[in-house]
Amino acid sequence: MDQLRNKKPVPWQRACHECDLLLTGGLAPAGQKLVCPRCRCTLHRNGNHSVYYTIALSLTGLFLFIPSASLPLLKFSIFSFGAENTLLNGVYSLYKSGFIWLASLVLFCSVLAPLGKFLLLLFICCGSAWRVLDRAVANAVRWYQHIKEWGMLDVYMLGILVALIKLRDLGKMDVEPGLYCFGAMMVLANLSSLSFDQHAIWQRMAQRPTRPEAAT
Repeated sequence: MDQLRNKKPVPWQRACHECDLLLTGGLAPAGQKLVCPRCRCTLHRNGNHSVYYTIALSLTGLFLFIPSASLPLLKFSIFSFGAENTLLNGVYSLYKSGFIWLASLVLFCSVLAPLGKFLLLLFICCGSAWRVLDRAVANAVRWYQHIKEWGMLDVYMLGILVALIKLRDLGKMDVEPGLYCFGAMMVLANLSSLSFDQHAIWQRMAQRPTRPEAAT
C-alpha cells in the first residue's frame, strides 16, 4: 500500500497533430508557446490574459451581430427596380422558394452557430470565475467544441463576394452598412477562436481559492 502511495504519477503523453511525434504533455508558460521539435508546428499557445481578450472579442461580436442580421448587406437595382438583401431575408427567400433544408442549413451556419459560439465563449470565460458554475462551464466547453466548426461566416462572405462580382454586370450593386458589420463580425469570430485557450480556463478554475471548512 505504501508503495502505491509513493509511486510517482506517469506524465501523460500526446502525439503531435502534424507529424505524430509522441511527446510528454505540458503547457506553455504565459506569453509563450510550445512547438514540436520535429516539424516546428505549434502544440500549445498560452497568450497573456487570453480569458479577458476572449471576453472582449465575444462581447463585441454580440454587439455587431444585431446590425449584421438586421441591416441590408447588398442593394441590387436595375432600371427602376431595386431590392435589398439582409442576412435573415436571404434565409426567408430560400424557405419561401421551397428550399427548406437549404434554408435551415444557412440559418444554422450563418446565424445560430455564430451567435451560439459568442454566447458560449462569453459564458465559459465569465462563468469560470464562480465555483457554482463548474459543471455548466464544463458542458459549455463540450458544446463549443461541437459548434465552433459550424460557424461558417467566411463561406457566407465568399458567397456575397461572388454575387457582388457576378451581378455587377447585370445591374447596379451597392454595398450597404450591414456588410461592413458582417465583415467585422467575421473577423471577431476568428479572433475569438484564436484567443480562446481551453487550458487557461481549467487552470483558472483550479487556481481559485478554496472555501474554508466550517469549524465543527
